[in-house]
Amino acid sequence: MKPNPQWLSDWKNDIDPERETEIGKELLRIFSTFWLAQDLENKSKTTRNRYANAMHALGGFLVEEAVSDQGIEMSVTGLLYEHIDETGGPLIHADEEAWQEELDMVCRKLFKFLK
Repeated sequence: MKPNPQWLSDWKNDIDPERETEIGKELLRIFSTFWLAQDLENKSKTTRNRYANAMHALGGFLVEEAVSDQGIEMSVTGLLYEHIDETGGPLIHADEEAWQEELDMVCRKLFKFLK
């Protein structure tokens, strides 16, 4: 399941709907571009699911951060660079090591793509 508009409603938490939509749309654009650059349509279903699940989780986390006190003034790029780097991404799956490892792998590749 590649990045799609349904994710926008999944990411909403109704704290600041306008900002959530703005950030979500920009993340969706970045994730879709990344999806194409990684040629994921031609990868296995397992690989596509791994990337989609990681990006979906990361997007939800970043939208939540965007409406927090720390993230309210940050751009999407700022939020991404605040939370992903060459070592991985934010701790989202604390109790699921395999899921966190997949998220970190995708975040490392996304970070490299954005640089």
